[in-house]
Amino acid sequence: ATITFKMPQPARQQVRRVVAGHSRQSKKQFFRPETFFVLLIFVIVIAWLSVFLGIYLPAANNNTTTSAEDTHHQLLKGSADNSAASGTEEDFPDHYLTFSTSCSASQNWQSFMLFFFAHKVNQPGDVIRIASGCSDEQKQKLEDFHESVIKKLSPNFHVHFTPDFTKISGDNYKYYNKPFGVRHFMTHWLKYDESNDRLKNSIIMILDPDMILLRPLTYDFTSSNVMIHRSERGPPKVKKVMHGQPWASLYAFGDGPFKQDLNYVFSNHTDSPALKATDDERRNNYPGGPPYMATGKDMWSIVSAWTELVPNVHHVYKHLLGEMYGWSLGAAHVGLPHTLAESFMISATQIGRGEGWQLIDALKDDEVCEYSVMKEYEDKLPYTMHFCQNYWLGKWFIGKYRLDSDFLKCDKTLLMEPPKDIAKQFDFYIKPGGKPYGVKEPVRPEVAKREAFMICQLISRFNDAAAWFKDTTCEEGTANHEKSFIFHHSLDPDNNEGGEKKAKW
Repeated sequence: ATITFKMPQPARQQVRRVVAGHSRQSKKQFFRPETFFVLLIFVIVIAWLSVFLGIYLPAANNNTTTSAEDTHHQLLKGSADNSAASGTEEDFPDHYLTFSTSCSASQNWQSFMLFFFAHKVNQPGDVIRIASGCSDEQKQKLEDFHESVIKKLSPNFHVHFTPDFTKISGDNYKYYNKPFGVRHFMTHWLKYDESNDRLKNSIIMILDPDMILLRPLTYDFTSSNVMIHRSERGPPKVKKVMHGQPWASLYAFGDGPFKQDLNYVFSNHTDSPALKATDDERRNNYPGGPPYMATGKDMWSIVSAWTELVPNVHHVYKHLLGEMYGWSLGAAHVGLPHTLAESFMISATQIGRGEGWQLIDALKDDEVCEYSVMKEYEDKLPYTMHFCQNYWLGKWFIGKYRLDSDFLKCDKTLLMEPPKDIAKQFDFYIKPGGKPYGVKEPVRPEVAKREAFMICQLISRFNDAAAWFKDTTCEEGTANHEKSFIFHHSLDPDNNEGGEKKAKW
């Protein structure tokens, strides 16, 4: 076969430049014809190979351009393809940490806390608040707050607004906003259905707004101290979030979702894989909750099933955990049993197993009240604190429902911080709202250590966040940094004058 090669115009120009240069040099030196021909053949071969292999320098072809968007798309696609799908370590997939809220004042400060500590622990990727059901006035205020405050923490922190989904089944179930809000986010913010190739290998997480990150949460648990819940499926061979391998935090509702009227829930899917889930899978692979973690591909599958099934679940189970039951049944419907982690969060101090309290129990006494974001300290901790409970020891207390929604204001004092040995000082607690007030409730030593951890860590972290907020937003000289607020009139356990303190922080 004969190959006819026509040298590109830029290459011919390059040869002319080389030849001309060689000729000028030859005027100063002896003319050597063999050197000229060797050089000419070498240039021709290099130019031909460059064009043939598609690696000719961009400067040789002014008509070849690559947009920044195309380059970004290819980088994202390549990164994801080599990570979440294959489990290799060469590239890091895109991470999207989401949390669903209303537009209430209480969820505004909780959202600020989540953003602040995502910044504090250097959480990778984007963090997105999904705010549902805002009025026009609330939306404007929230947008202004986000631009003036939250964006100062990171340009990768966002807010996405959705309609109110609470009444889609005729009643008022506020937890519909989570599944339908996430679907709205994936459809309209991520535009998942329009860019599946780019996003299917990303990592999408769902947290609750009353969670504080104690360490970065990523798809790779290879070298972490994560505690994996036992199941007959066994731990994953690769400790990463991957296609077909979603993760979630273990919750204590067991096989509760599968004890509902499944004939009604799956009335349109009488052959659903969820109906064939084994007893062990029902108890040990599906009772999961936030943090939820999955690849974009798996998250889209689960969320699609979640939003389809959760109205039926709510019809037969009208209680607090209904939307979580919907997630479990939706995941089972699409055949995606979870790896459940027992150390994704801590919340209820008196729970036996299922949360990451083992890690807190193992801390040294002088570490319980240490507030640090040093990696060597973070690595000893669970991933999140879920502060949905009340925490008390002696008269020391912290609980989200006794926090005023405006406690971040410039003139408000900060919280008084407890002594470092609080766990050793008390074997009882007194409720701020106890009836009768002043009753001492006993606390076991191991629970006292856990209560001390939550009280110390939450108060220190709330103060840290509040101080930053004041320094960022208050006029000079108006920020109150005094650490003096307590939830009782006195910290003396034997002084109960004044009764319950009504004032909130």
